[in-house]
Amino acid sequence: MNMQSNTFERVLAFFSRIYDKMESVSNKTGDNKPLKPFCWIMAVTLCFSALFFLNMLTPLISDDFAYLFIYGEDVRVTSVSDIVQSQINHYRHWGGRSVVHFIAQALLLLPAYIADLLNTLAYLGYAFLVYFHITGRNKGNPALFIFVNLAIWFMQPVFGDTILWLTGSANYLWGTLFILLFLLPFRLYEGGRSSMTGQISASAGLFLFGVIAGWTNENTAGAMILVVLFFFVYYRSHKWKIPVWAITGLAGGAIGYAVMILAPGNSERAGEFALSLYVIACRMFNCTLTFFFYSGALILSCQVLYILYCRFPRGERNDKLKLNIIYSVAAIAAVYAMLLSPTFPRRALFGVVSFLVIGAGILYYNLDFSLKFLRQIRVSVISTGLLGFIFTFYLAAKEINVFRNMTREREVKIEEAKRQGLASCEFERYEGGAYIHGEDPFSEELMTRHYGINIRLKGRD
Repeated sequence: MNMQSNTFERVLAFFSRIYDKMESVSNKTGDNKPLKPFCWIMAVTLCFSALFFLNMLTPLISDDFAYLFIYGEDVRVTSVSDIVQSQINHYRHWGGRSVVHFIAQALLLLPAYIADLLNTLAYLGYAFLVYFHITGRNKGNPALFIFVNLAIWFMQPVFGDTILWLTGSANYLWGTLFILLFLLPFRLYEGGRSSMTGQISASAGLFLFGVIAGWTNENTAGAMILVVLFFFVYYRSHKWKIPVWAITGLAGGAIGYAVMILAPGNSERAGEFALSLYVIACRMFNCTLTFFFYSGALILSCQVLYILYCRFPRGERNDKLKLNIIYSVAAIAAVYAMLLSPTFPRRALFGVVSFLVIGAGILYYNLDFSLKFLRQIRVSVISTGLLGFIFTFYLAAKEINVFRNMTREREVKIEEAKRQGLASCEFERYEGGAYIHGEDPFSEELMTRHYGINIRLKGRD
């Protein structure tokens, strides 16, 4: 019994020494000013390299083949004017997300490596915006940036659909990028005054950018408008004057959102379907189920951070709780905005998770890390997260590469079939996974038009 007790104590002492050593290294890194830029370079390089590699691995799939053509026409997109015509058709007959679908078709028009590079830079911009929404005007650190990226990697339900798949990334990654960029001035405002010229230029700029941001994605842009309104309440709680640029920005966001929602294509697809009380109840249940099923771990993490922050805050507590409420309520609003949609795909949680990560990140960033046990928790979470990222990154690359090789084999067989004068090719349908989008029921038609030969996709037995 004493031997077991001594062994247990030695194990505890071993882990305690590891924690102390890691904390010592962390403190030295933070205090060493010349070393801090190096840590930033390493963190950004790691993120860029990982995302660029996965982007380059990801081939065209599903809707990508649709947006290679002018929408509603059998004509390939070859110029910006073709994209404009395509989006006019798209707006009339399918939906109002003109801004993000314009980006999707523009990316598909570019050489693949340039599109992959731009998509990677868009991800970095998105990650930095989440970071700046957390820190506000305060100084951050590389550890927080790594924390943000780990949260995105592990908490986004379908990373491949929303960040790697070109059409999906245009809809969700790029759309949320515009929304967070539009909201950043509202987050950074602290009641200061600017010159008349500055107010006029800021008002005009925020109005125009508000139109673009509001014209991106239904549930996230709707939540964006709610965030602006909550910031107005936040400003008044501090007795700050609501600036003119904030009002014109809100007006621009509302106009852009209305233009998107009122697209003739939306009503054309919806038809005469009526919303009954039963339908609303079923959709509310489905929204709640989807939210908790795919974001349950993040919701629990937010609760733990809330409890820790209430007990161990750094600085003025109520102010940071107000900011947390703004983003948390916006996330919930983005969930139940999906009541107007007959389905709730997992990728529609992208904006929801983004707002939750910001809200939780504000509490995490403002914990009192002068306490040793909180520093140990921080080191443990980041270390475990990095270890987990290494293994899951391997799985992601492997999963994507399987489909990439499958695509190459298909293209060889398609070329061979064309030379032999065959009428069609048959392949197994790829169902997709966490890191790559699957082939939808209409993929056969899209691939047939793209490859110039009848493509049939059979389901796996």
